Amino acid sequence: MNRNILLLAIMAALTGCQSKGPILSNDNSIYSGRNSVLYQVQEQASSPEQAMQMGAMAYRAGAFDQALYQYLRAIELDPNSYDALVWVGRIHRERGNEHLAELAFSDVLRSDPDNAMALAEMGLLQLAMRRPGDAREMLDKALAADQKRLGGSAAPEPSGLKVDGSSPLRVYNGLGVLADLDNDFARAAQYYGLARQIEPRSPLVANSQAYSAYLAGNWAEAEALYRQGISFDGRYEPLWRNYGLLLARMGRYEQALSTFEQVEGRAEASNDVGYICLIEGNLDVAEQFFRSAIDQSPAHFEMAWENLRRVEQIRRLRQGGVGQDDAAVEAFAVVPSGKLQATP
Repeated sequence: MNRNILLLAIMAALTGCQSKGPILSNDNSIYSGRNSVLYQVQEQASSPEQAMQMGAMAYRAGAFDQALYQYLRAIELDPNSYDALVWVGRIHRERGNEHLAELAFSDVLRSDPDNAMALAEMGLLQLAMRRPGDAREMLDKALAADQKRLGGSAAPEPSGLKVDGSSPLRVYNGLGVLADLDNDFARAAQYYGLARQIEPRSPLVANSQAYSAYLAGNWAEAEALYRQGISFDGRYEPLWRNYGLLLARMGRYEQALSTFEQVEGRAEASNDVGYICLIEGNLDVAEQFFRSAIDQSPAHFEMAWENLRRVEQIRRLRQGGVGQDDAAVEAFAVVPSGKLQATP
């Protein structure tokens, strides 16, 4: 794709988040006109290096729109700023804008096929898009590039690999996730161990390790790892959500409710705990939490109402000898959102 078309598409998506459409100047260019957000950014950064620094600061502060504009400014000042374009793609990947993220990474790899950052990010994107084969190909290439940087070669087993503080954490973590998907928990543990060497207090890696233990059925170990990860960074939401899911699966419903409340309102948290109870077949407990969610937000929590109706449907089916297994129950439940499912 032409670079200008790609950037226009990205800018259109960004400005669309802030208004009903892009703010255009008289010549229909989103890059010009004093009213455009990009113009405001241009007044702030006079060199690609400065734009990159400001983008990094904005990203760390959680100001993702501002970070995106700064990285786009860096690209405008230096069209060969591949690092900036990778950051644009990364932010879009984290926001769920998969198409724009893929366009950004593809553009970098078209010009620089061995770009380790782009390979890593494309691999993580493919993993999020449920394309494990493509993810493995990209992450293996990124790993090979890192091992080459360290003066070695990509060993067939994780035990033969080496890392340092500059190694891409997410590559080794992502390879651990892929091993988990293959139910190869021992191999996954080796990759997570390498990731821990890169960044010992990474909440991302702690979450992945806990998720791996959860998949393997080692729930006590998973709980310890979730708690450890939260001690590393209590702002990392996936840790709280996955920990809440684990507690609910363990039957510790009030603790699960309190854990979910760290990242969402009480009504939503009550519905989430109820959902887990429902898919596990604990209908009476599920009903209690759904009713609590409705009491908290009676006019706006349609999902809890719908799940409460599902409870009654399943009870009637059970009375008729139908729908006794968990799979049948789950088919009736209204899933709160993808965020409730345990994720690495």
